[in-house]
Amino acid sequence: MEIKNKNMEKEEILINTQFAMFFEQPIARPDLLVSELNNVMGNIFDQIPIIIPVPPDLVDVPVVQMNSSNGVYSLNIARGRADFFHAGVGKQKFADIKDDFQGEVEKLFNFFSNKFEIKRIGFVTRFFFEEEKQDEIISKLIDKNFRDLHNGKTQEAYVRYVSRINFNDLEVNNFTAIEKFFARISGVGDNIKGILVTRDFNTNPEKNYSNEFNKEKIKDFIAKGESRFNLDKIKNILWPKVNK
Repeated sequence: MEIKNKNMEKEEILINTQFAMFFEQPIARPDLLVSELNNVMGNIFDQIPIIIPVPPDLVDVPVVQMNSSNGVYSLNIARGRADFFHAGVGKQKFADIKDDFQGEVEKLFNFFSNKFEIKRIGFVTRFFFEEEKQDEIISKLIDKNFRDLHNGKTQEAYVRYVSRINFNDLEVNNFTAIEKFFARISGVGDNIKGILVTRDFNTNPEKNYSNEFNKEKIKDFIAKGESRFNLDKIKNILWPKVNK
């Protein structure tokens, strides 16, 4: 009798990884940052930036959208926050782009922190697993007694869970979302059925850490988040070992 670990057949594909910075005070004119910021980033945003006339009270809605023509890099700047995205290419994993991403984040942090107070940060990574039985697999994360109340065949399942942990002296929300997803992956195909696993680490919204952030702490934050992806453990639950 051969014991086969089915989850080993499931390899994660990086959709994108994201770094977010939240400002203590809203930025009056995010559009004025575009040229200097792109120079700092080595002109990776080679498409014409999109400027949106957002009302001043909508501080979390992007005013500026910067993108690269290869689809790898994007940056949204709102008055209250900035979100940088580094997308995976083909079947890349986070480890394949980790060093580049950390360097990019350091440049961004240095740029914004020299101009504005940053009170919160977030590190988000989205992973994709090919899977035909999307909802059926996800439903394994939901208590069977609860599922039995519904009777019938699973039609839709979605899981979201947040805990509060510490990264040394930072209080951090440890967020996981697992949902069905249809991916477009270069070199693989379009509309690929599967499961999206989002791992999100962000500092407590009720606390202001503007006096504590520096480039070393930012690098450590990303490293600690990566060490808590727990993808193998998640795969063991979704695709457990079976006997054949």
